[in-house]
Amino acid sequence: MNIIIMGCQQICCDFIRYLSKKNKVNIPLVLSYDLPEDKFYNYESVIKVCKQKGIKVITPKFFSNDIIEIIKKLKPDIIFSVYYRKIIPSSIISIPSKGIINIHPSLLPFYRGPVPTAWSILYNEKYTGITIHKIDKGIDTGDILIQKKININNDETGFELYTKCMSLGSKLLIKNFNKIINNKIKPNKQKGIGSYYGKLKKINFIDWKMKRINIKSQVRTFAKPYNPMQAVIGNYTIIINKVILYNPRNFTAIHPGKIVEIVKNKYPVVSCADGCLMLVDFEIIPKISQKNKKILIKKGIYFD
Repeated sequence: MNIIIMGCQQICCDFIRYLSKKNKVNIPLVLSYDLPEDKFYNYESVIKVCKQKGIKVITPKFFSNDIIEIIKKLKPDIIFSVYYRKIIPSSIISIPSKGIINIHPSLLPFYRGPVPTAWSILYNEKYTGITIHKIDKGIDTGDILIQKKININNDETGFELYTKCMSLGSKLLIKNFNKIINNKIKPNKQKGIGSYYGKLKKINFIDWKMKRINIKSQVRTFAKPYNPMQAVIGNYTIIINKVILYNPRNFTAIHPGKIVEIVKNKYPVVSCADGCLMLVDFEIIPKISQKNKKILIKKGIYFD
C-alpha cells in the first residue's frame, strides 16, 4: 500500500517510525517543514527522521501544480495528514482512492481550526479530545472515524495539554491504523454547527478588570515555554507563569490590579473584577535584589 504522509512534530515522527516497520506499507513521499519555534520547543524534526529512514521528504511552501502532479504520479492509496498545519486543496483530496485522513486535537465539530487546545483552556473547558476524521473541502468538517475524550486538569498549561493530546493522538492513530486502511470503521457525519476558532492573537498584558478565572485561563494558555502573560509595576515587567484562585478574608472586589496581601512574604495577591489571584510563579524583569523586590512588590501597590 502506498501511503503519503503530510505532517510535523513528534506525532508525525512516531507515525513514520511505526509505518516504516510494516512489511506491506510503502512511503514514497513525506511532506513536512520545520518552524523556528519547533526547534525552540525541542520538537523532533520529521525531516531528520525521514533522512534517517531513507524516506523522500520535501518541504513545499504551498501546493503548486508541480507538487500536485508529483502526488498524482505516486498514486497513493491513502494520505495521512498528521499535524501538517496547512490547508490541503480539493485537487489533492480526490487523488488517493481511500481519501485523506486527518488527526485533530478536539472533539469535532467543536473547536475546529489551528490551535484548539489553547482555545479550550481560554474558554475554561473541562475536557477536550482527539478526533481522527476524513478530510473534505471544509476545514475540519469531514466524517468522523474515531474520537476520544480527554480531561483538562485545572492547572494544566497550554503546552502541557497540547503535548498530552499529541501523545495520545499518536497512540490512537497507531492503534487504529489497520482498521482505518481496511475500511473497518464506519464514518459518521459531524452533527450540529460546531465551532471554529482561528489563530490566537498575541495577548501580552493582563487586564485585571477581567474575571479572575479568565485571567487564570490566559496565564495557563501562554505559560512557559510559550510567551507568558505580563504585568507592569513602575519600570519593571512582571512575567507571570502561574496563578491560583485566592480568597482573602473580608475582601470586597474593588480596585482591580491592587496588591491586597502578600502571602508568606513571598506571593502577591492581586484584586480582579470578581475576587483575587495569587501569583505563585513569576519573574521580575530586569532582575532585582530580594530587598528591592520587597519594596516593589508590597501591599497597596497597583499594577499599571
